[in-house]
Amino acid sequence: AKIIDSTTCKQGKVRPWLIISAPLVLISVILLFWMPFTQPIHQAIWIVVAFNLYYSVAYSIWNMSKELLPAVSTRNVNQRKNLSMAAQIVGNVGTGLVSILFPSILAMVCAAVNGNNAQGYLLSMSIMAVLAVCTTFVQYFYTRERVTEERRNQTGIQQQDAVKLEAHKEASMGTQLKACLQSKYWILFVIIVLIFNICLNLRNISLIYYSGWVVNGNAYGNIAAIQAKFQMIAMSPMGPGILLMLPLTKKYGRTKTIWTTSVLTILGSLLAFMSVGKGVMIYAGTALGAIGNISFSYMIMTYMGDVIDQVEWKTGVRADGLTGGLISAMMMFAVGIAQGLFNLGLMVTGYAQPEMIGTGADGIALYADQAAAAVNWINFAYQGSFIIVGAVVFFMFCFVFKIENDMPKISRELQERRVAEYAKLGIEYIPADELERREIEAQEKEAEEIRVKELQEKCAKKGLNFDKENRKYLEKLAAQQAKAAAKAAKKASKKK
Repeated sequence: AKIIDSTTCKQGKVRPWLIISAPLVLISVILLFWMPFTQPIHQAIWIVVAFNLYYSVAYSIWNMSKELLPAVSTRNVNQRKNLSMAAQIVGNVGTGLVSILFPSILAMVCAAVNGNNAQGYLLSMSIMAVLAVCTTFVQYFYTRERVTEERRNQTGIQQQDAVKLEAHKEASMGTQLKACLQSKYWILFVIIVLIFNICLNLRNISLIYYSGWVVNGNAYGNIAAIQAKFQMIAMSPMGPGILLMLPLTKKYGRTKTIWTTSVLTILGSLLAFMSVGKGVMIYAGTALGAIGNISFSYMIMTYMGDVIDQVEWKTGVRADGLTGGLISAMMMFAVGIAQGLFNLGLMVTGYAQPEMIGTGADGIALYADQAAAAVNWINFAYQGSFIIVGAVVFFMFCFVFKIENDMPKISRELQERRVAEYAKLGIEYIPADELERREIEAQEKEAEEIRVKELQEKCAKKGLNFDKENRKYLEKLAAQQAKAAAKAAKKASKKK
């Protein structure tokens, strides 16, 4: 966090680290699934080094940069919300698809390498890492840090006026922490994110156990097929659920949508929790709970930029680095905490190593039953975790976490302070929307000049009449613009 805050580059302070993280992610993923040693002590050292290279270095750099980008991209609350939501939707949909498809993909890859599971995992994850590097470059080239540029006087003022201002220096981590602790919304946001990530990881870790011992009762011998079917049926409503969430958010706002739909999370998870061994009821309850959790899981990170702005508004200190670093660290800690809690629960409740006791008539292996307490713990870890999330979200967003109502005032006053700061120095401040309009206008002018030049070259080469060809293009463009304007007017009249 401190390194990112102190990074000075024309491309911003966050985006450069996306590029730096790309090769580190690729290398560390390959090292995680490649084992060059045979001695246990050497293998243990290799695992520790590879694990920490990935989670402590590569993933931390990438994840922190990714989570911070919406907050430093714009001060416009709606634009920032849409950016963050898009990132969360793509991430969650990707996770869902991987959980459904990866077992089958892995099986095919392992079969292609003659059943060598170690080579299969290495090849599969290497392919995934290469794809991740490619998409990281796309993310880098299609983002821009407007807030960072503004604070470093790279945008929002005329170039000749930049020398009159001293760029804002980022506060130290200690100063940022003191400022953040003065904001109840920042503290609540951190607590909510920590609870959610612990519960989410507890749910993810327990999935394979839940599929084998709870969905259809004792069906451990058919665990792979049950897990794939369970994920596909129970989680499939999340796709159409996104289409439902977007208009609800637009009409009622993020906060009201989140606490309202959290009721579905509680009810659905309770239904599934009380239906051990009843596959249909579990599928229905899990699907309902997943639909209820869509709005929260997709929108919680949209509040990170809001709480950073609120801290800056209240204290004058901008805490991008500390907030991004802490959130990224908590996501890491949540994995370990959830893993420790789940394993502790298995140990306390008497979970035993699965023991094969025969084969069924259908050829599926049969296993001895687990202790009732162990099955109940697995059920709680998977469904109970979402009951906790739903209850916390309902209480927080219904009664306490109301920052969305304050954001118009916060955004307006932050901009007014910037305008006043510049006015004292006799400098014109260009608002973000006006700056964007000018940039688009300049880009369109440049594009038009390139089009005209290319058309002139084409006409000269093929002996065509430039004026005639240019008129055809302009008439076609005018018709398209008129059609778009009519469509927009029709849509506006329907809203009225």
